[in-house]
Amino acid sequence: MQTVIISGPPGCGKGTQAKLIAKHLGFEHISTGDILRREILALTELGKLAQAKIDDGNFVPDEIACEMITNFIKNNQHIKGMVLDGFPRTKNQCLEFDKLIKLINIRKNICVSLVVDVNNLKTRLLNRNEKYNRPDDSSIEIIEHRLRLYDERTKPVTDYYLNKGQCELVNGNGSVNEVFNNIKTVTDKYMEI
Repeated sequence: MQTVIISGPPGCGKGTQAKLIAKHLGFEHISTGDILRREILALTELGKLAQAKIDDGNFVPDEIACEMITNFIKNNQHIKGMVLDGFPRTKNQCLEFDKLIKLINIRKNICVSLVVDVNNLKTRLLNRNEKYNRPDDSSIEIIEHRLRLYDERTKPVTDYYLNKGQCELVNGNGSVNEVFNNIKTVTDKYMEI
């Protein structure tokens, strides 16, 4: 199995690009946000625990995120690869994921980090709220809180993989197709497809 991590701040286009890259590579697209939203709709214990955190623009605890990914991988070891969208989201999750990689022998793991201008991010998130009515995009205060959280807790994910030589920065300010082509150049260089 091979993995591609799509990282970047809220509103950078991780979900859109992760789906496109997964289709291009023939990998599974794994979105921790989508998994959590399904759990919330199903009113599971995990969903109830996650609901308040997500609505306020916060992260779910590392243990929950790691457990979701571990369970998925253990139940899907037959797949060619996966594109992770929303995981790992903290340095601690990176360290836990490294343990899992060794345990189940993931051959290749790369991180693509999308870089987008902060004003562009705010505009995208406010537009997304108008379109999808997402509580975590509902006000500039929540959006700014999410961007601060990203700088404090998730940007270190990019730094972690850059230090390991397993990350490339990609300009995420262009059109969906422009960004996709830039990511594709990176993944085609590293992945065995």
